[in-house]
Amino acid sequence: MNLEQKRRAAIMPDGDGLLRAVVRAFDGEIYVSGADYLLSYMNDRLVDRIGRNAVGEPCHAALQGRKTPCPFCVMDQVLRGETVRFDIRDPASGRWYQSVNAPVPRGEGGPLLLSMITDVHERKMAETALKDGASCRMPGEVLRRAGVRLRRNFGNIVGESPAMQQVYDEILNAAASDANVILYGEPGTGKELVAHAIHDLSDRRNHRFVPVHCGAIPENLFESEFFGYVRGAFSGANTDREGYIAYADRGTLFLDEIGEISPHMQVKLLRVIEGGGYTPVGSNQVEKTNVRIIGATNRDLKDHVRRRLLREDFYFRIHILPIYLPPLRERKEDLSLLIDHFLMIHGGKLNLRPITGKEMERLHEHDWPGNVRELQSVIIRYCAMKGIDLTASDPGSPKTLDPGGGVPADGTLRQLVEGYEKGVIASALARHRWHRTLVARLLGVDRKTLFIKMHRYGLIDGPQRPRNSGNNRPR
Repeated sequence: MNLEQKRRAAIMPDGDGLLRAVVRAFDGEIYVSGADYLLSYMNDRLVDRIGRNAVGEPCHAALQGRKTPCPFCVMDQVLRGETVRFDIRDPASGRWYQSVNAPVPRGEGGPLLLSMITDVHERKMAETALKDGASCRMPGEVLRRAGVRLRRNFGNIVGESPAMQQVYDEILNAAASDANVILYGEPGTGKELVAHAIHDLSDRRNHRFVPVHCGAIPENLFESEFFGYVRGAFSGANTDREGYIAYADRGTLFLDEIGEISPHMQVKLLRVIEGGGYTPVGSNQVEKTNVRIIGATNRDLKDHVRRRLLREDFYFRIHILPIYLPPLRERKEDLSLLIDHFLMIHGGKLNLRPITGKEMERLHEHDWPGNVRELQSVIIRYCAMKGIDLTASDPGSPKTLDPGGGVPADGTLRQLVEGYEKGVIASALARHRWHRTLVARLLGVDRKTLFIKMHRYGLIDGPQRPRNSGNNRPR
């Protein structure tokens, strides 16, 4: 070591000491996590904020109280070696933070994610004061300006096409507002997933998300379902029961197929939306509520207004922040991502052969009238029958036992019949969102027989029942 090297060594601290000094001096929160999202390091400031050392826990659970990764997570980009910076607003406090996310190389197992969070609220407020109209700037614009342009997924929504990038930005914009939202999209495009993402990012995320399928509620039950009733209001009303409006108080009420609401009930809902409250059936007491409406439809609501199926005043109250979800045929560049996503969910433990190039070509040529929901059904059948079968998705196609349509060509008659039966049950479950009672009725068997067959064919581990099932209704 020459004289100059000795002089530098004498005045420079060792690497570990320098790193510790930098971490102590950093005026913000630091954490490190891996591809499995488990925390491997937290600085003292972060430990103090959440009240414990959460090393070993998933970062989204420990820091955000979520069961799944955050919609704004950039783990996939960082693991590809990118450094991602963006500003984001905390819906709970309203304060702005800057997040710098960088890869940390290591010998084996791939890089880790180093995330450094600093409070930049005063700077953001100063920018707002200096820029005319900047007070209306939404997080989506902030993320675009910060360079976060390509996202492969957003919460449980999958897609990296330009059309989906636009949807992600609109989700962020809607989440930063408390205005009513209307989602337009064909069946199977993921309207409920988008509604839930908006809720999860909004100030209302700590309160209920209540989905209601308006087309499934008979007209004579609509008022009691939405507004509840008091004891003695009608025969069988033995106790008070709150309706969907009260159940969603301070949260989000998702009205799927909002165009199916009759003009008579639109008047009553309009009063709630305008802050006039509601009256439970059998009561004379006006109740107040604080609820955000997110509607969804596959109809042309302007045409409904022209045909007097939708009141004009009701239309203008719900059509404030419109979001248009693209059909799958217009974003086929997302097919590979979606296929991998559904294979991971439905075929994770199965020893499946890869989808061939010819099969992928057929998938890309298909028009997908049922959109993402239809694709999910096709992948579930593939996992069950080891073959791509697009004919079963067509309601008009004959249901024949065709060995070329996904059923193995070789085997005993019993094996062939069981393979076909497994595919039929899997397809029916997927089409009807794993509503087992409904599937049993449609297939003409009792529930016990369906459950026995589901156990036999390994079809028990399906997705959760949809959120507008009876388990989520107010009682």
